Amino acid sequence: MLSTKLLRNIIIGLASITSLAACEKLIDIPAPVTETSSSRVYSTDKLALAALSGAFSSTFNSISFAYGLTVTTSLVSDDLSYLSGATYDELVNNTYVPTSSTSAVNQINDIWVSMYQGIYRFNSIIENAQSSSALSDSVKLRMISEAKFMRAYCYFYLSNLFGEVPLILETDVNKTSLAPKDSIARINRQMIRDLTEARDNLTTSYSNSPGYRTAVTKWAACALLARVYLYNKQWALAEQEASKVIDSSGLYSLVPAGNLENSFVRANTEAIFQFGSYLTIASGYTYEGSTFVTSSSQYSLTEDLYSTFAATDARKAQWIRDTTFIGVKNHQSYKYRLVSTSAATAAGRQEAPTVLRLAEQYLIRAEARVNQQQLTAGAADLNIVRIRANIGATAATTLEELKTELEAENRREFFNEYGHRWLDLKRTNRIDAVLGAKKTTWRSRAAYFPLPQSAVDANPNLIQNSNY
Repeated sequence: MLSTKLLRNIIIGLASITSLAACEKLIDIPAPVTETSSSRVYSTDKLALAALSGAFSSTFNSISFAYGLTVTTSLVSDDLSYLSGATYDELVNNTYVPTSSTSAVNQINDIWVSMYQGIYRFNSIIENAQSSSALSDSVKLRMISEAKFMRAYCYFYLSNLFGEVPLILETDVNKTSLAPKDSIARINRQMIRDLTEARDNLTTSYSNSPGYRTAVTKWAACALLARVYLYNKQWALAEQEASKVIDSSGLYSLVPAGNLENSFVRANTEAIFQFGSYLTIASGYTYEGSTFVTSSSQYSLTEDLYSTFAATDARKAQWIRDTTFIGVKNHQSYKYRLVSTSAATAAGRQEAPTVLRLAEQYLIRAEARVNQQQLTAGAADLNIVRIRANIGATAATTLEELKTELEAENRREFFNEYGHRWLDLKRTNRIDAVLGAKKTTWRSRAAYFPLPQSAVDANPNLIQNSNY
């Protein structure tokens, strides 16, 4: 991690984007590298890689990256309910407004803050690695490539959750303090540029994180690039990138139906990219587990979601646990099961937040092929996921039937995983039809979150989203 002095510089750089108070949370992040100047950090490969590791650790362990993104997007869609009072009613009812100071709106604001904090960290990595004359070429290339992947990852969520946002590609506050919004088209071009460059320069193995899948690889870049192309309706390119991952020399395979609990175990065969476990890479448990599966968990999958699973669906049996909370039936998300290091030790396994996994690549390729009128090939990819789930091949044969089935299958496969359902409804223009029929409080403006009011107040060039 960077020194306290550098952390304070990060805070100054972020002040134009978010409130200073929010940015000051960075001061509390533990640093794995001893206090040292920027020139010292980038004076050797070992210290520079430690700085890269610190940037990843600090980003992944923020509340939003760890579970806030999943909780917030699941509540605002139709996948998750909150069983204990009205704390998150603004999320569930999609009535959030920028001037609110409730826990619900603060959770939205925290996503903005965390994403821009991450962007600043990785912009700093890119700048310092590029300017260093002390680093080896291989380390410099690795650092820049991994940082570009993560910058694209942050902008993917910022642009899909908030719409047009400032595209910040440097750390000089004099150039970024009054940055206006950039168009979605420009942000998309930058994401594709970052991911393409990362893809072409990253390692094809996990040799940088032996025993883990926390290293950013070529295949992670391909996987995220496939998703970006899918969202842009660039079907042929989405199919091409997904195929690269699927065909990557036997490196990946779906976890069998009888062992779906292993889909979120550290370094399992389905994982393309994982974050480190809670607090430390080797703690063995996750924020997700400690949030969703404790006896006091107040979150439940909605009956609407639960009813979509067939009786034979292995995901219903292994990824959902029925309990009660204050006398109310609770369909707990049970993808992550471990809640402590001692529980991981007792279970003889470790879990890690799984950011990208192989099942998504099959469904991306299926959707891309279906939209290119390759209906048989698309159905075959869809069936790989369905048959793994023990629900058999799809009966859908037409374009519209297959698109409907793909929407439903994505929901069942990726519930409570980094906003898949919410973003799927938005990118397919189905959000008004689906949520409008389920929520009397739904309004179209809610499809994009409001920008934090503190950010708008601090920057006269930053215009609040429409109808807020």
